[in-house]
Amino acid sequence: MEQPPSTSTGIGDVGQNEPITAVFLLNIDRHTGPLLAGWVESGNRIGAIVVPGFRRRPTSFSVGNVRRRLQRKRLLKRYLGNSEVRLIEFGKPYDWDALRRQLSGIDADVLISYAFPILLPQDVLAGFRKGGLNLHPALLPNYRGPHPVHRLVVDGQHAVHGGVTLHRMSAGYDEGDILAQVAFSEADWVSRQSLAHSTATAFSMLVSGAVPAYCRGAVSGMPQPAGEFIWAELEPAHMIVLPTMPIEHVARLWRLLGTVPGIYLSMAGGNVRLGFQIRRLGPPTGQAPIRRWARVEFDLADGRVVHWKYSRLLKRLAKVRGLLAPARVAEPHLEMRLFGRSE
Repeated sequence: MEQPPSTSTGIGDVGQNEPITAVFLLNIDRHTGPLLAGWVESGNRIGAIVVPGFRRRPTSFSVGNVRRRLQRKRLLKRYLGNSEVRLIEFGKPYDWDALRRQLSGIDADVLISYAFPILLPQDVLAGFRKGGLNLHPALLPNYRGPHPVHRLVVDGQHAVHGGVTLHRMSAGYDEGDILAQVAFSEADWVSRQSLAHSTATAFSMLVSGAVPAYCRGAVSGMPQPAGEFIWAELEPAHMIVLPTMPIEHVARLWRLLGTVPGIYLSMAGGNVRLGFQIRRLGPPTGQAPIRRWARVEFDLADGRVVHWKYSRLLKRLAKVRGLLAPARVAEPHLEMRLFGRSE
């Protein structure tokens, strides 16, 4: 997959027939790989991909770091073929001056970010003709913050405010003008696999469709409304299973949050981490939770259930179970909504 040559004029909006050059700030994984491929397939260019630096910088040889770099190369090969792409590792402590120097030779129109943990300095964004854009996995202005997917599931608002927003980056967290959104339905939350597939599809739609429209002046965006909205930050209390919760809600918590970060049941002696449900025993009994070897029996709002206790062995079994009987993922029926269309 070859990238087209750059013909940007360097001033104002990008011309209709000119490729757009973007710098991407994201990790390369199953969510972001398809959007990178779609960007190049649409005739645009990747100036560089700024990827997370490793948390630990060993003074000696690290097998783990070698493995991570090889995995990154495999994913790039899978999604971009033989395209030559510049990778810039950028991690704590964040040296913005060093990053600006590395980006200074790249004539890029726009920065596209996903899941970067802190605000980018305004002078970094000013280095791009069209500034910076961010992909946020919720329908803004609802659920701004670092853990939108987790909180949407915990709050039971996944089918109301679930989806992806493309917005301009500003001086506040997730507060910039909204350019486009893709909403999710209940069907997109059936499993971790279906959510990942729908998210990757939405990312590709927004990056390949809305970003070029914005860079060429066809979309200007819409300011976010003022008001109080839920800040999407996951607290320990959000991961506790309560007896007032319906069985299906707890099942969804396990499917989407069970392995990371985990869900817990409060019992005498402390919290017990739950695995997936084994069976439903019948209606609620009013009895306290019972722990039996690797299982836990407890009441929920609409029935008494038995779950496995979470363990390393269960984690491996769940992985094997997923490989042997993978969840069926239907092709999502998603629509993109643009804001501030030019006449």
